[in-house]
Amino acid sequence: MNSHPTLSPKTRAALAALFSAVALAACGGGDSTTEPPPPPPPPAPVDTPFATPDSATTTAEAGAIETYSFAEKAGEQTTTDVVYDAGTVSVGSTLAADQAYAGLGLRYYAPGNTPEGTAAPFDATGFTKMKITLASTTDGTLNIKLQPSPVSADGCTATATALVSATATEVEINLDDTSFPLPGYCTSGTTVDAVKAGLYAIDIVNAGTTAGDHDVKVGAVAFVE
Repeated sequence: MNSHPTLSPKTRAALAALFSAVALAACGGGDSTTEPPPPPPPPAPVDTPFATPDSATTTAEAGAIETYSFAEKAGEQTTTDVVYDAGTVSVGSTLAADQAYAGLGLRYYAPGNTPEGTAAPFDATGFTKMKITLASTTDGTLNIKLQPSPVSADGCTATATALVSATATEVEINLDDTSFPLPGYCTSGTTVDAVKAGLYAIDIVNAGTTAGDHDVKVGAVAFVE
């Protein structure tokens, strides 16, 4: 004898509809709409070239390259010629004895600028970082000076210090007062914000003072927004 109640066709249909609704809800309510794909990432900042050496004396941006040197006893310092090699320029000096102060610098003029022409400084106000390729086979640090027009003869302008090795390596430096303070010996000078509005040249200086050889090698310089 069958003890289960017999369901009418109408009841069975109602239960079937109920089970279907429950299953549909468990699977997400039957909404077949897909989520839109995430937006693409913002484009990477584009580097703006400032100086790309293409010879010992010029850049691809039509700027000049110069070198200079100084020492407490000038007669005890000798310098080499500037050498261009595979997108870098380098220069060396030798100190016959220890000096109270000394320096060997490479100067990159802003695009389209030469020391003989009319100054047309580069507007760097829209940039937040500098990229520069540096090396030295003799010393572990190099100074980077942002020069206004006319250049700061006493060096009292925004100056960064970069750690370097014998291998030419690109370093990235923030364009702010923390990374580019005035040198400690200066009581006044051209701050980074002021020089960014009219950047005439960039000096890369080896300030080694001990007797012996000192050199500096520099590759391309660019700015990043």
